[in-house]
Amino acid sequence: MGAIEGKTATFSMLEQDILFVVMKEDAVVDIPEAKENQEIATHLTNGNRYASLVDARAFATITSEAKEYSARPEAYVNVVAQAIIVSSLANRLIATFLIRFHKKNKNVEMKLFNDYDVALDWLKEKLAEDKNSKKKLSLLNF
Repeated sequence: MGAIEGKTATFSMLEQDILFVVMKEDAVVDIPEAKENQEIATHLTNGNRYASLVDARAFATITSEAKEYSARPEAYVNVVAQAIIVSSLANRLIATFLIRFHKKNKNVEMKLFNDYDVALDWLKEKLAEDKNSKKKLSLLNF
């Protein structure tokens, strides 16, 4: 499946279980855009568990209402981990705030990175850990 253009970001699958999100320059995310982003993510991942790699090097903003909406635990029910790539101090401050704001989702680890490859490797580790824990859990249930 190819890339999907949303109002504030471009979405594609890097691998079967890694969603790649590239934020658009000067994007403003409000509730309608946050809803659209979640719908696109669910569509691309077919409702399966996945890791999310967000390229937030372009300057984008998110409203307080969209932060609240996006922080709902049900918004992250299928997300194993999220890596956010930033390059500027302004984006780092926004992303750090969002990570703190999203601490309500204790099952989703979020981390900031400067480097794409390091972020991708971290997500692959988190996916492997998730798969191993699911295997152990299924073995315990027998």
